[in-house]
Amino acid sequence: LIKKAGHPLNLIISEEKRPVGENNELLSREIGFLTRYHAPIRRDGWQSLDENDKVPLYELLKLKFNLDFAEPRVKGCVDLLFSSCYKSFRHRCHNHYLFHGGGETARANPYRPLAERVDDWIWLCDHFETDEYKGCGEITLYKECYSNQHGWASADAMEKHEQMVAMQQQAVEDGETPLNEAEICESVLGKAYGYIRGRGHGPKPNRRPISSTSSSAQQRRMEDELAATKLVITAQQATIESQQATIEAQQARFSHQDKRIDWLSSVMCKIAGVTPPMDYFDAAGPGSKETPTNSSDGQGP
Repeated sequence: LIKKAGHPLNLIISEEKRPVGENNELLSREIGFLTRYHAPIRRDGWQSLDENDKVPLYELLKLKFNLDFAEPRVKGCVDLLFSSCYKSFRHRCHNHYLFHGGGETARANPYRPLAERVDDWIWLCDHFETDEYKGCGEITLYKECYSNQHGWASADAMEKHEQMVAMQQQAVEDGETPLNEAEICESVLGKAYGYIRGRGHGPKPNRRPISSTSSSAQQRRMEDELAATKLVITAQQATIESQQATIEAQQARFSHQDKRIDWLSSVMCKIAGVTPPMDYFDAAGPGSKETPTNSSDGQGP
């Protein structure tokens, strides 16, 4: 759409610091791309980036969208989207790190957006192994994503955080077993298809039920029976093909013998000076009928 328009796209930012209109999804998509491939990696989070880090990202964004960062709601909206994308991207990097088992194996297999920035990926792997990162809870992480030294990104984000903290403290005061932070975040922020609003993509649950030992054994037995059946069918097909080849060879031999018998019959008829039977002419085809001669050797006069 941007190439087709030939100029930066217009956007409407509401007073609630949210993009509205037909191009709002394009804005989120572009911010996600800039976060993955251009945002500084060696930071604890988006709130750790200073203005010198953010300005180059803003300038790249302005190449495709008409944005006036002098307006607080515009800058607040963009910062909120960058913060969410930055956190989500960092979470995906951590999942990739865990997928490869961490350690040197993970370091040797950079996440694809960081394949050209290996040093940044190494720094990120080191960061994942720090006690500070391991001890960071979900609620604390939410606060880091949506607030900084200047305050909260939005009133809604602040209210959600206060609600989560209140739920955590209330359970302790009542002497009940408190929910873990992930459950509290899911309860307050909502969850759908592995995505928790405000916290990005989390691990997706396995939709397949866990097989029991008996069902696994039954499945293996069925697979063995299927493999044995396939072997029997293959052997039978080979036998059928061999028999068919034998039959075709016999038919060819019989056909050759029939032709030789017909030829011998015609020679004998010429020698005897008699007319060959009609079935000979039918077998030989039109134009093959010969006029018998009276010569005993079958030669013409």
